[in-house]
Amino acid sequence: MKIIVSDFDGTLFSDAFEANLEAINSFVAAGNKFIIATGRAMNSLSEDLSLVELDCEYYICNDGAVIFDRYFNVVYRKDIRGEIVRPIFNILQDDKNTLEVFVDTSHGFVADPNKAANGIRARFLDKTQAMITLDSIMRQYPEVHGYISTNWVNIIDHKINKATAIDFLVESYKYDSNEIITVGDGINDYEMIKNYNGFTLINGHEDLKTISNGIVKDLSELVDMLDRDAKAKEYEEIFLNED
Repeated sequence: MKIIVSDFDGTLFSDAFEANLEAINSFVAAGNKFIIATGRAMNSLSEDLSLVELDCEYYICNDGAVIFDRYFNVVYRKDIRGEIVRPIFNILQDDKNTLEVFVDTSHGFVADPNKAANGIRARFLDKTQAMITLDSIMRQYPEVHGYISTNWVNIIDHKINKATAIDFLVESYKYDSNEIITVGDGINDYEMIKNYNGFTLINGHEDLKTISNGIVKDLSELVDMLDRDAKAKEYEEIFLNED
């Protein structure tokens, strides 16, 4: 059994979305498993998946800070320590570069720093200034780390990333880590691609290409490659048994 762990935006959810869905569902029907690993919160992710059929075993959301099973039950979460949520929230809220700031509860965004924060998100005007603010927050509060996406500052607990979420699934459900294949295109995919037989997309972040085992056009191409490898192995075993 193989397990593909895929980023969502730009990897599964791309111009090749329909082809990717068809490839993944065939992959799972053949006895394998598929897992999404995304920076999105579940409410945002579910909006784009609600009208399609996708056989997904787990949903790693908020860059690894929460994991849902196929029935949307939480099987793991790691929140930011409560005492530092409000100070970080206030720094972002008082920043003139910030348009809006939210606590990510793992089910949705709320403008309430008293809520349990699976993550903290802030939409910004200027990316360079946002990077300066984030760097200042991480120096002041080393218990968190984060990154800048297209329009948002994304902050989570400093021990969390997509790879640590996969670690949890491997340890909890006794998956064979050698059978896990990861694929993504963004810098928040770095750890999982480095630690778990990783592939990146041809238009992915350049830092990923230096640590990837291969580069693919899209997710469906990766599935086709794995299918060819599985068939080649099957033919080899038949040949050896005949001898």
